[in-house]
Amino acid sequence: MKTLSIALSIGLMLGTPALAQTTPAPQAPRASMIDKLINSPFVQNWSTWGLTPNPTPHDAQGVTGGKALTIDVKQAGDPWSVGAVMPNSGAIKAGDVLLLGVWVRASSLPEGQTETRMPVILLEAQGEPKVALAQASNVAVGEAWTMLYASGVAAKDVAAGQSSIILQMGQARHRLELGPALLFDFGPDYDRMRLPQNP
Repeated sequence: MKTLSIALSIGLMLGTPALAQTTPAPQAPRASMIDKLINSPFVQNWSTWGLTPNPTPHDAQGVTGGKALTIDVKQAGDPWSVGAVMPNSGAIKAGDVLLLGVWVRASSLPEGQTETRMPVILLEAQGEPKVALAQASNVAVGEAWTMLYASGVAAKDVAAGQSSIILQMGQARHRLELGPALLFDFGPDYDRMRLPQNP
């Protein structure tokens, strides 16, 4: 149940009323999760490419924070032809264990499918050469709000503001809703087996 525990902590941290009313959490774990959050996770921090017009945040039921961004891919193409990016304001040290969680759901699926896919979920250091700090690939997305995870161990120090969360979504004709993206830094020597995994 570690996955559920972390997801509930994330929801409580951002003040989701339903979770706060039905699943009270001990104060100490909640405080420690807040301490490990190193980015500003809110929907208005997403920027997109490959969409005309660029989407703007709207009210959304059932997701932490109550806001979402609609990614309406009208024609299937290369995965990188449509995407979203969110800057990370936090600094990262080499050896730190990182966990990225992104709230996503599909409001329209590819024809004849019961789910769609997120080809790439990535935390990347800026500059050259590009360095992936946390990554997950080909993750299933259904119609219910779900937190998708990517994790990794930082290969180098990254200054504040010098890394970004990147999603690729252009490979299918589908409509996705993006919620907040939360980035946690657990420091060095954290047991990655304790982190949540995608199904």
